[in-house]
Amino acid sequence: MHIATKVLIIVVLLLSLILSQYVAVALAGSVQWRERYEWEVAARHRDKDRLEAAYREYLAARHKNREDKAEQSAELAKLNASRATMESWQADSALARRDVEARAQELEDAVRDFPSITRDYDNEVVSVLQAAVAERTGKKRELFTERGTLLKQVATAHSLYARHQEDYLRMEFQQFVLQEELERRLDMRARYRSLRPDLQADLGENGPVIFARVVWSTATSLQLNKGRRDGVELFQKYTVTRNGVTVAVVNVVEVQNETCECTIEDVPNRQVLPREGDEAVTRLFMARLTGRRP
Repeated sequence: MHIATKVLIIVVLLLSLILSQYVAVALAGSVQWRERYEWEVAARHRDKDRLEAAYREYLAARHKNREDKAEQSAELAKLNASRATMESWQADSALARRDVEARAQELEDAVRDFPSITRDYDNEVVSVLQAAVAERTGKKRELFTERGTLLKQVATAHSLYARHQEDYLRMEFQQFVLQEELERRLDMRARYRSLRPDLQADLGENGPVIFARVVWSTATSLQLNKGRRDGVELFQKYTVTRNGVTVAVVNVVEVQNETCECTIEDVPNRQVLPREGDEAVTRLFMARLTGRRP
């Protein structure tokens, strides 16, 4: 082979080797710059995200600051109003203090003589009242003691009265029983005398002779002007006369103190009935009527 050709081949090989090294270096540089570019892009995105987050935080902080400022403004206005109120109160307090000091001075001037007045009041009033209270207390004690004694006497008297009341009620009941028995016996005696005039001698006197007059009269009954005070008894029989002639025979059915009511039992003449003013006398004593008038 020709030397020139060999040299050319060597030159070509050297050039090829140089170019291959250059291409390798160029390729290696391209890969490095690309990685750096990607890293810088990622860093920029991170910075952008951080910037946006920081901006959002800034906006939030600004909004919060505005709200805080509004609240602080309201609080400041409230504090200013409170301050104005406190200042007005302070002014009023100052006026009130001056007024109180003036009143205190007036009161001090007024009570300057109070010790002597108090001393005189104690000597002239309090001591007298204490003595009067002590006296009243003693009298009250005596009155309470006397009242207790009197209450004890009243209780004893009430107990005695209760016993006497019981005795009285017992005696009253006994008297009632006896009175009922007496009324029953008198009634039986009056009935017995009326029904059995033939046995008057065994029974004894029928009472005094009673003369009476007719107060009013009806076809079946009449009233006489004599009663229990005059000795009239229940179921007594009276003979009613007019000018000495028998008009009717009546029976006593009700007795009052001054008068008595009778029922007409027998009339000799139906054309002649008893009337006001007729005379009446106890029937059992008709034999004693000679020359007697009520």
